[in-house]
Amino acid sequence: MQTIYSLVTKPINQNVGIIRISGSFTFDVIKNLYPNLEIKPNSVTFHKLFFKNQFIDDTLVLIFQKPNSFTGEDVCEIHFHGSMIVANKIIEKLATMNITQANPGEFMQQAFMNGKINLTQSEAINTLILTNDRTLANQATKNLNNKQGQFINKIIEKLEDVISRIQVAIDYPENTDLPIYNIKKINQELKVLLNDFKKIINESTKILKIGKGIKIALIGQPNAGKSTLLNKILKEDRAIVSNYKGTTRDVIESSIYLNNHLITFQDTAGLRKFGNKVEKIGIKKSFETLKEADIIILLIDGTKSINKQLSNFKEITNNYKNKVIISLNKKDQIKKDIKNNFLKISAKENDIQELEKTIIKYIETKLIAKFAEENAILITDNQINNFNNIKDKLTNVIELIDSDYQEDIISFEIETILKDLYKILGKELDEDYIYQLFSKFCIGK
Repeated sequence: MQTIYSLVTKPINQNVGIIRISGSFTFDVIKNLYPNLEIKPNSVTFHKLFFKNQFIDDTLVLIFQKPNSFTGEDVCEIHFHGSMIVANKIIEKLATMNITQANPGEFMQQAFMNGKINLTQSEAINTLILTNDRTLANQATKNLNNKQGQFINKIIEKLEDVISRIQVAIDYPENTDLPIYNIKKINQELKVLLNDFKKIINESTKILKIGKGIKIALIGQPNAGKSTLLNKILKEDRAIVSNYKGTTRDVIESSIYLNNHLITFQDTAGLRKFGNKVEKIGIKKSFETLKEADIIILLIDGTKSINKQLSNFKEITNNYKNKVIISLNKKDQIKKDIKNNFLKISAKENDIQELEKTIIKYIETKLIAKFAEENAILITDNQINNFNNIKDKLTNVIELIDSDYQEDIISFEIETILKDLYKILGKELDEDYIYQLFSKFCIGK
């Protein structure tokens, strides 16, 4: 396996920069950079780095001897003060040696090829690096601990057992009445497995949706304070604030983190019956946004007729009642005591903390709590697509058994499912597929 190198931290000035080298010539490269360095496996040592007697930087040199490294190869990491000038000097020096700059995901590819991780674990690492959501990160961590791989191996064992029992009927057709070959029992076992697949796909789709960002739509009559509220939540002027009706004509999207959850707020056009042609287009977009939203915040102007506003939005609150939070805005301007249970805020005065708490509580008790954590083991669109494909093939096998198809046809179809499962774990893959898969991963990983 060729020796590769790459900057594994971001290509920006920062506190610490790291360059990794991995492969059979790693130690030769390090001796070239640090002539006086003694190679000690699994060690960390401080060294001054010089090129042609010119001092470059103070560095830490980490050495890992195969197979006790992430990649399974001889590995060295050079830690330096995070200047890109220093980083580029080291990279320029490495480029003159008989080693290759790593492609995206190539360190992880080495780890996979050396049996340090399986394919589901590599995808877990990539998801853990890229996700901005705590819930998806937690699931990725479990898969890094091989939860998904263990589940798939259990399915493989089950299907291999089924094939062996069907093979008895193929090899000894006169003995199909043996207890080991009970096609009705086999079919029932496959139906239970199919149900497990459906649960996993369903729950994993939910968590993946949450991981991509929770969508919250802000609705209300014009000038209810939606744009002001959005700006206060984001702590920046993202939406237009004006006293004129219909100022927001497009759905304005902005994202923020609340309690480690990525949330996209969608400031909609003020919903009212009348308006110009451009404004009506904005209102149409607002209604489309409501369908996709995970949460809808109905902002009521506390200085106007509350009952009238509720009446205007009655259809929306009825259609989406399970995801609507009603909040009364401009509480600082309300002179009379309003007796209701609405959440009262003042966007203008930045008095929005209770609303933020309510949003977090809704996410964690109604959105995240909806999925069965033990079933949410798929963390990428690719994995869900693979499981959907297997589910369809398993459904077909059950239908073949119900239709009394010959055992060799049934056995063949189950074998195609096994091949798909092997592929998910990274077994029986050709090199081109492996390269294409890992090339989509992070640079320096």
